[in-house]
Amino acid sequence: MKYFQNGINQICAQIIRPLRAEYQQYDLGPIQDQTYTRNDFDLVNHCQQRIKVSLFQGNVQSDICIIYLHSANGCRLEALRYVHEILNQNYMFLTFDFTGSGISDGDQVTYGYREIYDLQTVITHISQYAKAIVLWGRSMGSVVALLYMQQFQNVFVKCLVLDSPFICLQDIVVQMASKKTKIPNFILNSLSSYVSDEIKNQCGFTLNEINCLNNIKVIKIPAFFITSTIDSVVSNEQTEKLFNNYQGIKQIYYTNQDHNETRDFVLVDKVMCWLNQQLQSVGQRIKQKIIFKDHPIPIKLIDLNSFNNKERSSTFDDNRIISISPKQKITNVQQRFQQVLQTQRSAFIERSISTNKMNISVDAYDTNQIKLMNQNRYKQQNYYNQHTNPITFSKVPNKTRDSSHHKY
Repeated sequence: MKYFQNGINQICAQIIRPLRAEYQQYDLGPIQDQTYTRNDFDLVNHCQQRIKVSLFQGNVQSDICIIYLHSANGCRLEALRYVHEILNQNYMFLTFDFTGSGISDGDQVTYGYREIYDLQTVITHISQYAKAIVLWGRSMGSVVALLYMQQFQNVFVKCLVLDSPFICLQDIVVQMASKKTKIPNFILNSLSSYVSDEIKNQCGFTLNEINCLNNIKVIKIPAFFITSTIDSVVSNEQTEKLFNNYQGIKQIYYTNQDHNETRDFVLVDKVMCWLNQQLQSVGQRIKQKIIFKDHPIPIKLIDLNSFNNKERSSTFDDNRIISISPKQKITNVQQRFQQVLQTQRSAFIERSISTNKMNISVDAYDTNQIKLMNQNRYKQQNYYNQHTNPITFSKVPNKTRDSSHHKY
């Protein structure tokens, strides 16, 4: 049992403590040359661990930053391959060592479980200077990008470049163990549960928790997938499955290189052309929103009472016309009804004056305001009281002086 536990500990050490890339600061190259300026600084994550960061800026100032995320046994040196190609497109370029990698603090690689918080620390800092961010990840770095967007869904991140992402960490561990030991998979799967429990005790996560497929559908931003049919670590089937389940704008590119080989210039050119196209469309959408906000389209309200049916076909100016709502139409009908009712009241009063020669005000028509008439006018008051109920359209006298002018 002791030997078995020792074997489990050795497997766990190979997973969470892979070979660490060691380098010196001067290995990053000159701080400044004719094409760029590099700024090296430290950031502190939520665990009070230092993160080593390098920011490359070209001669042309830019507000778009591409952040490179290295692989499990990589570091900042991995990104130097892309510096000149990215700066030539007038982008800022940032790379850093995850905690547990390179010369940053920490001694454990968690494949995204803790690395997403390192990335959040970096994005929080760079978002003060950049309006748009692109995440470019390689192997574990691409997994970190996917897990980060699934949890944070940061609006500053506009595009993803995912080079050889895998679905689940347990599948990768079993696959690599099978190639090295030739032990049957059903035995490795049972052993992986012990390994997963030990990693849980040491790092706080299990192998199955590092899974990019569970919530991948929540990511909607454009993504460029890179895979290879000769990849010896992450099979192209895993990347293709992630690609098929991705919901945003997407493109996949097949390279003829192995997992750890240096990417050629053809691939870099493909990625940069795709990024230019996507970021240009994002910039146009933002510009349209700003223009609409600063110069709104003038709106002209047209009252349906101001023109009849024949005039409705006439041509108005180019301003936007909003039709009157049903509620407004009801209000207009009510106003017309009150106007007609007032006309009927006036007609009735005029008829009373002409026939009975009495002076009755419109206010006297209201039953609540009927005044006592003089006893000498008793007959006229009885005649008037017969019409104290509110007048409707059907009760208008047929022979009124103005009845010919109203058609209902």
